[in-house]
Amino acid sequence: MQFGLFTVFDNYKEKFDRSHEQLMKEVLEQTIHADNLGYDSVWFAEHHFSEYGILTTPQILLAVAAQHTKNIRLGVSIVTLPFKNPIQVAEDYALLDVLSDGRLNLGLGSGYLPHEFAGFNVDGKDKAFRFNDALAVIEKAWTGEKFSHDGDYYQFHDVKLEVIPKQKEVPMWIGALSPNGSHYVGKMGYNIMGVPYVASKSIAELKQILDDYKKAFREAGHDETKVNIPLALHTYVAETREEAEQTAREHLNLYLDTRQYGRSAQFEDLEEREQLLIGTPEDVIARLRKYEDAGCDHVMMLMNFGGLPHEKVLKSMELVAEKVMPAFTGAVKLTS
Repeated sequence: MQFGLFTVFDNYKEKFDRSHEQLMKEVLEQTIHADNLGYDSVWFAEHHFSEYGILTTPQILLAVAAQHTKNIRLGVSIVTLPFKNPIQVAEDYALLDVLSDGRLNLGLGSGYLPHEFAGFNVDGKDKAFRFNDALAVIEKAWTGEKFSHDGDYYQFHDVKLEVIPKQKEVPMWIGALSPNGSHYVGKMGYNIMGVPYVASKSIAELKQILDDYKKAFREAGHDETKVNIPLALHTYVAETREEAEQTAREHLNLYLDTRQYGRSAQFEDLEEREQLLIGTPEDVIARLRKYEDAGCDHVMMLMNFGGLPHEKVLKSMELVAEKVMPAFTGAVKLTS
């Protein structure tokens, strides 16, 4: 099991008197702390036009993080390709991989929020086709060779990037956890990533989706040993379950209320579905074992949510590193 830290950058500056600048600084400090604690990855979300997610260009903050960290892999979850020029995406993230000494994790998606499509004046009806066309451009661009592309949405002639990724093969994921979407991505031979409560109502249902994905992946002739499935779960760890739940409940419900597809769910709903990592270290270990059995091998711990205070996030991170990670890695992850 790999351990990652995931931030959506939801910020309610009036409710908590926390400026956007302050949030950015806190997340950067959390990222540095995660690196020192031995987390495997950090993931920044990209969103637009809403307090639900205020980081519009993750590559900029990830480039800053690259200069302050040594080992942790730097991920974006996700770049919404239908809103972008794919050449610009290829250039920006190639440069980030170089600046981070080959630590880029790239999550890509087709988008799902209507207000973002409206804001960019992009028709969401053909988003999957736009995504596929853009992905093909990025893959060609990253070969480092001169290429042309004549797609339905993007056309380029004799283009060659001067800066390409340092990694020979940048790890890449596609945001998809619906049964149809994950099956299609499996046939394409890409890894999937996502948020379980969005696509399923139980660990058993999630396991069926992941099993079907792996079957499609395997039957299409791809190497199943390369499968790596990061799943994002809200996480808050404290010394007692009562403390963890008391602290996290209000902040989680605020977070859920800002999501267009999450307003029907509250803390109790997700806890009943076993879709939270909120409790003692022992509680979290037991639940992670279930996700491990379902096929998850990379947990993206969504710890900074709903205005949860910075110092509480740091303490939760430390408890995970000290008491949860060793149960899966066999060694305490704390480093100097």
